Amino acid sequence: MTREKLIPRYGLGCKRPSMSNEYLKTFNRDDVSLVTETIECITPDGVRTVDGVEHKVDVLICATGFKLWDKGAVPPFPVIGRDGLDLGTFWDEQRFQSYQGVSVPRFPNMFTITGPYGFVLGSYLWMIEATSAHLSRAIAEAKRLGATVCEIRQEAHDEYFQKCLKRQERNFLFTDTCAGSNTYYLDHHGDSPFRPSTHGEMYWHNRHYDLNVYRYSAPDALPSESSVVGVKENA
Repeated sequence: MTREKLIPRYGLGCKRPSMSNEYLKTFNRDDVSLVTETIECITPDGVRTVDGVEHKVDVLICATGFKLWDKGAVPPFPVIGRDGLDLGTFWDEQRFQSYQGVSVPRFPNMFTITGPYGFVLGSYLWMIEATSAHLSRAIAEAKRLGATVCEIRQEAHDEYFQKCLKRQERNFLFTDTCAGSNTYYLDHHGDSPFRPSTHGEMYWHNRHYDLNVYRYSAPDALPSESSVVGVKENA
């Protein structure tokens, strides 16, 4: 019975797998009970599950998982862009999106390290190094041009976002393999805002994207001078 409760009913990778199985023998101890029924409520003396059983406890440790894309959790503080646009509201209403996980249109001079569609599942360090290289290139180009404002172009962002959504359709997270897993890899929009590519592709594109996907300007520039054109590179 205990063994059956511990066997996942979904495929490997639908949730973050454990790196060890040493803890499994803990469930064979006489002073340990494995309860998998859904929690109905917390009572003054313990936890009551939907089957009506109250489990008395002395200490309750809440380890309910991750909040990567929960509504209101990302970003954890107000971020205001052009025309008073709030980033949290934008993502909540228009789905999580950004250019290579780094930049969002209408939010000039804002760069993220762990933004939507920037992180390939795997090494966190690889992702941080890749997105850091990306924003470093954009900032260096703005400095070279003497610009003080750097903003991703809407058309470049939209093209990247649509490509991610198209490639996301083939993600195993959206197949029957992960049905019923309640994975935190999916957000409340039903998307999986991880980068649908390989680590190598992530590494290369962040270091070799066309610098002209950004618009470089100065806040006091005349309308005809509002866009400073840089040297074009191959994507």
